[in-house]
Amino acid sequence: MNSGRATGKRLSRRRFLAIAGAALVTPVAACGGAAPARPPATPSLAGRPQASPTATARPTQLVRAVEPTPGETLRLTGFVTSDGVYDPHKTQAGAFFGHQAFVFSRLLTYSSQTSGTIVPDLAVAMPETPDPLTFVLTLRGNARWHQREPLFGRAVTAEDVKYSLERQINGDRSFVRRAQWAAIDKVEALDPLHLAIRLKAPHANMVGALAGANAFIVAPELEAGGRTIDLDTQAGSGPFQWVEWEEGRFASVARNPAWHGGNGRPYLQGVTVTQPRDPRVVEAALRKKELDVAILGRPQADQLTAAIPSLQTTTFGQGLFFGMRFFTPQQPYNDPRFRAALAIAVNRQEMINTFFAGSGESNPWVSWPLTRWALPQSELSQLAGYRTGPDGRAADIREARALLDAYASEQKYVLADGTKTGVPPDSPLFVVDEAETTLGMGSLIQRNLKEALGLNVSIHPLPVGELVSRLLGGSAPWAAGPDSGWVDLDDWLYPYFHSDGSKNSFALRDADLDAMITAQRQELDEGRRREIGLAAQRRLLQLNAAVNFVSERVVVVQQSYVKGFPTDATDGYQHRFADCWIDRTDPAFRGR
Repeated sequence: MNSGRATGKRLSRRRFLAIAGAALVTPVAACGGAAPARPPATPSLAGRPQASPTATARPTQLVRAVEPTPGETLRLTGFVTSDGVYDPHKTQAGAFFGHQAFVFSRLLTYSSQTSGTIVPDLAVAMPETPDPLTFVLTLRGNARWHQREPLFGRAVTAEDVKYSLERQINGDRSFVRRAQWAAIDKVEALDPLHLAIRLKAPHANMVGALAGANAFIVAPELEAGGRTIDLDTQAGSGPFQWVEWEEGRFASVARNPAWHGGNGRPYLQGVTVTQPRDPRVVEAALRKKELDVAILGRPQADQLTAAIPSLQTTTFGQGLFFGMRFFTPQQPYNDPRFRAALAIAVNRQEMINTFFAGSGESNPWVSWPLTRWALPQSELSQLAGYRTGPDGRAADIREARALLDAYASEQKYVLADGTKTGVPPDSPLFVVDEAETTLGMGSLIQRNLKEALGLNVSIHPLPVGELVSRLLGGSAPWAAGPDSGWVDLDDWLYPYFHSDGSKNSFALRDADLDAMITAQRQELDEGRRREIGLAAQRRLLQLNAAVNFVSERVVVVQQSYVKGFPTDATDGYQHRFADCWIDRTDPAFRGR
């Protein structure tokens, strides 16, 4: 089915629902674009790959052996927010590139981010490595681009893959993930189905980079003739085809019947993601079975399952985090004592209680669900800023005050009345507007620092796109808000904290940290690499150029007829909805 513009007109949402076999447009699907009633637990909640979540089924039932059957459109909640950049190699909005993951394929992909399991996608098998600098990949002969303009179902070739990699390697600064390909020396298309990637030096995360959340393969035709990749040119080779994206409201994809994954997949006829305007809308839609899945915080999930006992739940931790960052060349943030005082004085447990109703954990730099790389909680709870209980909080405040006093003894600021002070009269905090209006994130930080340190903080909410631009330009010297989680250790470290990293908006230059980041890139033994990564995180906790405060445990609440719904710690792997299906024989399906 062509889900795009074969006739020159974009399919309407109602038209898509008709062809995809879904029900009529429902109140939840047609809801307005107001901000959600609770914050995004991740930039996109449209779906995540399955790992090892803590699952609780309600009610407990015998599992029947039922074969997956095709048909039906899955309807779920999610966040339909972008940064206005629609190129899959340039966008930084998790909700948007998560939706692109329905549509675009990668050479390889993660089947579980938490365990780091990587499997082939466009490639028929994992790369052959005749030597540490060479990766040879064979493409699937049945992989084809979507049957829509300008691709019309042609075969995916090694030249397409070469083009996708080289446009990022040789691209300008707008290719924000260019650094992850810096280790590549040459890409060669050996023939239509065989590709060789040659490295400048051994790179521990090369396979991980090929499976990365944004390692999508795009066709050169999407840019031919001066085109740009926009909302009308989202054509890939993935299991679903793009239908629409209505900012702040809803987005949808439709089944790609020619997907290379085989075995009759994807089973779903389509997926519709809606951004609900009110929690009451979610409950009503689940009751009426106008909504199949909702991804929620713990309090609302508990309330819903108490009200509708037939719903099933799965709980998992997510890598998305709430944090803050500094532009380190600018006073007072150029002094590590001042940064450390702020980082330690913010009450992480209050954040967990306020943001997540207690359903979350504090983070080192790598978010806690990524246990493969994160500092263990047993170590973290002994560090300043992370101590637990009333005594721990009191010790944190004493240490933060000592650091601020040491800074203040050497600094002088002149107030309007000529009085001198050792600390800034005001510290502007730029915060993502939704994080402030929905959560009060900036206000919580403001209150913590006033009570613990006597600092005056002014709050300046900004849309996420504007804040990102200010960060890259150095005009938001202190910023806070939600941020995406990543999968591999290198993705957490190199782009952000190496002196040459393309996302080093902190302007951080630290020779010791550079050496650690370079070493983990070259260490091929995972155990030794992990130890280097832990040492790098300890150094980051000393530098405090960026602080990862907390990450949430969220809950998938679903109708029992939904099977194989994918969950995992990070966003961007919605291709795994190819394995999701709706069981029409389930008793709960009646009345859907």
